[in-house]
This record gives sequence, C-alpha cells and structure tokens, in this order.
Amino acid sequence: MGYPHPTHPRENAVLSQYFGDAEARTLDGWRARGGYEALRTALATDPVELQNLVKESGLRGRGGAGFPTGLKWSFMKPDGKQHYLCCNADESEPGTFKDREIMRWTPHALVEGCAIAAHAIWATVTYIYIRGEFTEPLYWMRKAVAEAYAAGILGDNAMGSGRRVDVHIHAGAGAYICGEETALMNSLEGRRGNPRIKPPFPAVAGLFGQPTTINNVETLAAVPHIVNRGAAWYKALCLGNPKSTGTKLFSVCGNVSRPGNYEVTLGFPFKEFLYDLCGGPPEGRRFKAIIPGGSSVPILTAEDCENAVMDYEGFITAGSMLGSGGVICIDDRQNLVRQIARLARFYAHESCAQCTQCREGTGWTTRILERIADGGGVPEDLDTLLSIAENMTGKTICVLSDSCATPVVSGLTKFRADFEALIPASRSRVTVAGAA
Repeated sequence: MGYPHPTHPRENAVLSQYFGDAEARTLDGWRARGGYEALRTALATDPVELQNLVKESGLRGRGGAGFPTGLKWSFMKPDGKQHYLCCNADESEPGTFKDREIMRWTPHALVEGCAIAAHAIWATVTYIYIRGEFTEPLYWMRKAVAEAYAAGILGDNAMGSGRRVDVHIHAGAGAYICGEETALMNSLEGRRGNPRIKPPFPAVAGLFGQPTTINNVETLAAVPHIVNRGAAWYKALCLGNPKSTGTKLFSVCGNVSRPGNYEVTLGFPFKEFLYDLCGGPPEGRRFKAIIPGGSSVPILTAEDCENAVMDYEGFITAGSMLGSGGVICIDDRQNLVRQIARLARFYAHESCAQCTQCREGTGWTTRILERIADGGGVPEDLDTLLSIAENMTGKTICVLSDSCATPVVSGLTKFRADFEALIPASRSRVTVAGAA
C-alpha cells in the first residue's frame, strides 16, 4: 500500500517527486538532484529572514494542527540559551503513512530541512524522533545522517559556514502517545512518555528545559523547496484559499481501489480525489463513510464529501478536519460500529493513563462499543457513550481522549441508525427454574 504508485496526471509531485527513485536516497544522488543547495543558501541567511520567508510562504504544520510554521519559529529568540529542534517522525496515527515514505525515499530532504530549520531558530542540535517500528526509514535516515557528517554538511562547521549543526536519530519504543510533542520530549530525556501540562510551552521550556521547536517530517521536508524557489512560488500553490498554501501528501487506505500516498495542491476537490485519483470504492460497492485526516478526526458521510475541498478550512466546513491527511475509506459492506470500536480500542491501548478521563473513558467506550457490535447492547448505551465522550473532551492534558471521543460522537451523530440496528428492540425474559 505504501509503495510508490504511478504518478497521477492530476497530482503535483513536489515532496514525492523522487519516491521510488533509489538513487535519490544517496548523498551523491540527492546532490545531483539539487540537494543541499537550499541549506548552503540558508546558512548564509539571517535566521529572522528565514523565518519571514517561511511566514510569507504560508506553510502550515503538516502533522495535524496546521499551525503556521514561520510563526512557530518566530517564538524562538536569540537569547544565548541552548536551543533544540525536534522532528516528530513518530508517525503512529491510524491511516497515516506519508512521513514514512519521505524517510524511505528522500532521507536527505529531511536532513536538509532539519538543518535549515535549526539555523532559523538558533538551534545547534536536532533530534529526529522516529517510530521504532519504522525499521527501513530508520536505516535510511541513519545512513543519510552519517553521509552528511562525512561530507561536512553537518557538524561543527556545516558546509564551511562556521556554524554548528548536529542531527541525532532517536528510535521510539512503540508508544503512540510519544507523537504528542511534550511526551516526545519526555521520552528523549529518558523519562516516561507522558504529556506535559502547558504552559510552559516548548518555545520557553522544552527539551532539557531549554527553548525548543517541534516540527513534523512533511513540514520540514517542504522547507528546502521554499528556500530554493521562494515564498511566492509556494504561496501560489493553492486552489482558491490563501490560508492553505502548498502541496499536501494524503495517505489513502481502506475500501478503495487504488490505495497509497498522493500529493495534491491544497484546495483539490475531495470527490474528484476519491473517484479519479484513488479509483473510487471496490467494484459493486459504494462509499459509506470517509475519515479524511487520520483516525482522530470526525467521520464524514459520502454526501459530506460531495462538495468538500482538501484544505484546512475546507474540511472544517465539511464537518471534519484535515489532520494528518490519512484518508480512511469505509464502504457499505462494513459494520461501521465495529470499525469505530476498533479505533476506540486502539486509543484505550495507547492511553498513557495519566488522566482519569482518558484512562477510564477510553476503556468504557471500547467495552460498550464492542458489546453493541456483538449484539448485546441496550438503547441506553448510546446516551451513555455520548455522556462519556462529553466528559473526555477538552478535559485532559493532551487530546488523546478527544481523539477517542471524536469518531464516536461523529459516528452517532451521522450514523445513529447503524448503532440502533445492532441493539435488539426487545429481549425475551429468562425464567430460572425454582426461582420465586
């Protein structure tokens, strides 16, 4: 599913241009394709100018939040403290597998993006925190970093600039919660991967108590293109909405004819994306539900997708969010309640158990959903699920509990009949022999 597919004529391959090109993985191959020229330019540029360049481009975080990248960088000040950059490569959101492909096929693109971003925030040290199960991306990223050090691209005199740029690879240990930025920092420090209460925010007191910026893989991989081709070029990559610029990688999986990673300009019509690029549902079936941004965003009906556009504001208008860009397709042959129960079980398993609402709420939600899916539900279960969701949403240190509640609430709101169909309207009373 994640292996490169033939580029569709309607894609706009910027980050994915060299997916499937084995030579692009090597330092020589990357340089032959223009690699590290952006870093050379950046190292000769004032950090504030780089921040303003990225601000002007309109690049927003591609990990899920969509926060303006240049604005996030500007929170870091030249205060004489040790600054850190953390690259969040702990891609664990169900339905999302785009960052993996960047690291598999263009590892030097990420190294270059990290080095530019580090310079822009006055950081000398970068940690790339990679999901531990990503054995192939880990191999290629370690190799790329080693090649960059050997060539003098990284180190105490990066590309002869006199500036120090160090990049370290850190493998996670299989915890979804470490994709949350403060839990990631705790894990890097050797502590349990529990999210931290904010404030203080990472830009004030982050990794090892020092000012820190955390960016996603896809976000950082876009930076060299902006440096090379300019903010105006990137800003022009939009289809009608100036708040959502550039291209975006979307991971497509589930009941769909052509799963895989697709890169399109933001603002692309969602219906055309699903039916033209991705081939629509399997033959003889129809789409029932679509999750457009990874498992933690609201579920859309097929009708919701008719006029939706693929950008940050467009998906909000449709009733969901762009999130991480993980498009999960569910057709009319699936038991939707069981699919939602499966998502809830994932979140229950991955909860760090720090917050009561999450620790208890994800477990109770899972048990009730599975009981309904197995035919043992009662009508009161539906209201109970909504009550639990209300007590989980917005009341915990991080948004894992919200992520569990979201598909439940959106599922009940838009597909309540599917739940009710699994709950017996009446039950026969069992009389126990000898009972009074």
